Amino acid sequence: MIELIRLVLPYLLILYFVVKGIKEPLYFLGIPFLMFMSNSIFFDGVKLFNILGKWDSILIFIWLVFLWILPMLVRIYTGKNEISNIRRLNVMDYCIIGLMLISFVGLGMTIINYSLLTNVFKEFLNLISLFACYFIIKNWSSHNKPEVLVKFLFSLLIINSIASFLYILHQGLHFNIYPSMEYSTEFFQGVEITRTFWFMPQFLAFSIAYILVFKEKKSFVFSVLLIVNLLAIIISYTRSLVINAAIIFLFYFILTGLKKGRLGLVFKNIFIYGVLGVLGIIMLSKLLPANTKYLMNRFAEIKESKSYYEEPDNLEVRFINTGIIISNIDGTKKMLGMGSVSEKQLPWVTDMKQTTADMVWTGVIFRWGIVGLILFILLYFFSIISAFNFYMKSEGVLSDLALLFLLYIISQIIESFVSWTFMSGHGFAIGLWYFAMLSALVGFNKNKGLSNE
Repeated sequence: MIELIRLVLPYLLILYFVVKGIKEPLYFLGIPFLMFMSNSIFFDGVKLFNILGKWDSILIFIWLVFLWILPMLVRIYTGKNEISNIRRLNVMDYCIIGLMLISFVGLGMTIINYSLLTNVFKEFLNLISLFACYFIIKNWSSHNKPEVLVKFLFSLLIINSIASFLYILHQGLHFNIYPSMEYSTEFFQGVEITRTFWFMPQFLAFSIAYILVFKEKKSFVFSVLLIVNLLAIIISYTRSLVINAAIIFLFYFILTGLKKGRLGLVFKNIFIYGVLGVLGIIMLSKLLPANTKYLMNRFAEIKESKSYYEEPDNLEVRFINTGIIISNIDGTKKMLGMGSVSEKQLPWVTDMKQTTADMVWTGVIFRWGIVGLILFILLYFFSIISAFNFYMKSEGVLSDLALLFLLYIISQIIESFVSWTFMSGHGFAIGLWYFAMLSALVGFNKNKGLSNE
C-alpha cells in the first residue's frame, strides 16, 4: 500500500495541476512547487522532472520558465485577454533588480579572476533564477483575479497538509512511509526519536498563516488542517518552527484586532487559543508522552550553557560560523560578494553552503556582499510596509491576501536565522514567490480586483 502511494501520489498531483491549468494557467505554477516539495510528496521519483543530473539545481527554473511561456503563447494565439494588473515597478522590484545587477557583476568578476570556470555558470543560473522567477511569478499572478490566486494557494495548503499527515505517520508513529534515512536517531524514555528536514513538509508556516486568514470560510475543514499542520510542527521537534507558529498566531490576533479597532478582541483570542494550546499539549502528552517530553526538553536546553560540540545548532554557533565565512571573504569583495564561484574555485564554498543551510544570511553576504544584504533587508522592510498598508486600506479577498503574505514574510524573517529559506537546497527558483505575489497584489486595480464576498 505504501509503495502504491509513493508511486501514484505525485502523478495525481501533476494531473490535478495540469487539468486545472488548462482552464486557469496559474495552476501550472503548481508543478514547480511540487518539484520544490520533492521528497515530502515522493516527487523525487518522477523521472521526467529529474533528468539533468548535476544540473538538477536549476531544473525547477527551466520548468517554471517553460510552464510560464506555454499559456502566454496560447493567449497570444487565441487572442484571449485576461485580467492584467501590472503597474509600474515598485520598491520591491527595484531591490530585486539591484540584486540581479550584482549577480551579473559577480559573474563577470569570477570570469576575470579565475581561469578554471567549472560550475561557475551553473551557480550563476541558480542565483539568477531566484530573481528572474520573482518577475515571472509576479507576471503570472498579475494575469489572474485574486480569487483564483486564493484557490491556487489553497491547493498548496492541501498538498502540504497531505505531506504533514504522512510526516506524522513516519516520524511520530514510525510507519515506514519514506524510504530515505533520518539524519538523527536517538532513544528517549525508551522511545525512538527520529529527526529529519529533507522530507518534512516545506510550507508549514504558510499553511498556518493561510488557515488563520481564511478559516471562517470552511471552519471545520480548516480546523482539521490546522491540527494536522501543528502536529507536524510539533513532531519535527524544531524549536524555531514552534516559536514561529506561536508568533504567526500572535501577529494574526494583533493585526485583525487593530483593523477592527477592537484591541480587547486581541487579548480574548490570545487567551482562548492559549487555553486550547495548553489543552492540546496535555492531550498530546497522554498520547505521545515521550515525544512531547522530548520537545519540552529541547526548549529547556536553551537555558543551559553548552559547548559548541554539545549543541552545535544553537543561534550563537550559527552566528559564529557565519562570522568565520565572512572573515574568509577577500576584503575587496565584501561589498559586492564573491559572486557565482563554486567549490572548484574555492574549496570552502562547501562550508559556506553548509552554514547557509543554518542561516540564509551567510549565503547572502557571500554571494552579494554587504550591498546585497542591505537590498534584502530593504526588500523585507518595504514588503512588510506594503502588505500592512494594503491590508489596512483594502477589504475582501485583497485584504485577506495582504494579511496572508504579511504573516508569512514575518515568519520567514524569523526562519532566516535558523534555515536557508529562499536559498534552499531544494532549489532557488521559487524562493521569493511570496514577495512576487505581494508585488502583483499591490498592483491590482481595486475597482476590478475587489472580491464580492
